[in-house]
Amino acid sequence: MIPKVSIVIPVYNMERYLPRCMKSVLAQTLDEIEIILVDDGGSDSSVGMCDDYAKQDARIRVIHKPNGGLTSAWKAGSQAACGEYIGYVDSDDYIQPDMYERLYEEAVKENADIACCGLKHVYELRDHEEWTEQMEFTRDVFTPEELKDEMFPILINDGRFFGRHLQPNRVTKLVRRQLVQRNLPLCDDKVSIGEDYQFSLCMFLDARKVVIVRDFFPYIYYMNAGSMTMKYDDAYMDKIQIMKENLSRISDDKGIYDLKPQITNDFLCLTILHIKGGIYKKKKESYWQHRRDMASVRNRADVEEALYGHTMTKLTMAERLFVFLLRHRLYFAIYLAVRIYFR
Repeated sequence: MIPKVSIVIPVYNMERYLPRCMKSVLAQTLDEIEIILVDDGGSDSSVGMCDDYAKQDARIRVIHKPNGGLTSAWKAGSQAACGEYIGYVDSDDYIQPDMYERLYEEAVKENADIACCGLKHVYELRDHEEWTEQMEFTRDVFTPEELKDEMFPILINDGRFFGRHLQPNRVTKLVRRQLVQRNLPLCDDKVSIGEDYQFSLCMFLDARKVVIVRDFFPYIYYMNAGSMTMKYDDAYMDKIQIMKENLSRISDDKGIYDLKPQITNDFLCLTILHIKGGIYKKKKESYWQHRRDMASVRNRADVEEALYGHTMTKLTMAERLFVFLLRHRLYFAIYLAVRIYFR
């Protein structure tokens, strides 16, 4: 019998969190599921734990593969899936018991290719308040015409700073299996920032119908202490450029709606956040080191293009000022403003 839902769980050295994750998945009120654990070449006891789970429950299958990163892991699980729809849970997160029953019922009721829910952010160290996140649109069900006319024009950027309406998370989507599997070649394993963005963009551009389950937050996105790094990433700009190029390639490949201006806007927002974050994360460094960091970012051709080619018309005065300062390489003013803001 074909499962209603295949739940793909990438696992890499998650012995500490996998039991909680699996307890929540096995407690799903939707019975007709298969669970695909993808061991991505781990070296801790989670490798054996995956096999033990499979021995205990016939609904569980395990894929062991060499380490290839998160994207390669969920792609391997997606390719092996047999369900009508595919959902995803990361092995350090957990879900509420009715998540997949509710999403599946909504997808079937609307004959939708994608059903979306929200998520709740929970912090291991309890040093941040919990908060919820969901896709914000004026309607809950979108046909292809409504997607093109109402969703796509504001999908990635609506003219505001970081004005995303698409919640890129793979884990908040239940997607028809055929839609996932035919788009796997467009999801590049080399993308290390925005891995889920490429997935969601492919799915939404191809979907015939999308349903959004509003004010439903069954997915618990667990921010463990190890994932909350304050380390400055010298390769960040290269990583987001790879993401930008792949998203643009997907937009061109689909040929349904030109999202490249919005992708450029999003790239500029990420660049500005990187500059601000660098000054904060390396606050013990001298101004001259920060100046070198800012200059290395500002002098990139892709940043130059975004600074002068962005289409964000709803920036605040402070955001417009920051873009102006960066355009004209007024690094000390940027440094001073960020240090005062974050003090």
